[in-house]
Amino acid sequence: MVYKTASGVWIGVLNDYDLSSTRDTPTGKERTGTIPFMAMDLLTDEAIEGKVEHLYRHDAESFIWVLTWVSLRYENGELKGKSLNSWLKVDAIGCHSEKSSFLVSGRFNAKPSSSHLVNWDIARACLRQVVFSYAEEPTSRPDNEVYQTWLSSQVPSSIRE
Repeated sequence: MVYKTASGVWIGVLNDYDLSSTRDTPTGKERTGTIPFMAMDLLTDEAIEGKVEHLYRHDAESFIWVLTWVSLRYENGELKGKSLNSWLKVDAIGCHSEKSSFLVSGRFNAKPSSSHLVNWDIARACLRQVVFSYAEEPTSRPDNEVYQTWLSSQVPSSIRE
């Protein structure tokens, strides 16, 4: 939520209800979120059935998908095209398939807007880490090692602070 004060200052608040629950003790297996931006682990039959625990790396991966989306779809804050529209037209399993295809080949042909060239460089570096993390056996993937690596080595410190 963003609003502009009378003095012209923009104030923003991020509400993250992703792990909210109506129970006394959340299990970490609830599924809420905007499908195109969700981690691929959460776009599976097992996750839909509540069998996948929500981990830190899922939030980090979600950030990467948002950065990718903005870099490829917006020019100076305005929607510029229909790139990635297929992610909006499918269910969770279909989105998993669309994003898998994007990781394997689509990212190499993607055309970022001129106002997001630096963001796209960051997103591409982060997407490489996503590919590497999914190349491993799911049980051998550390929860945050991969994402701590890309965060510290790929994302400028001014963004991390």
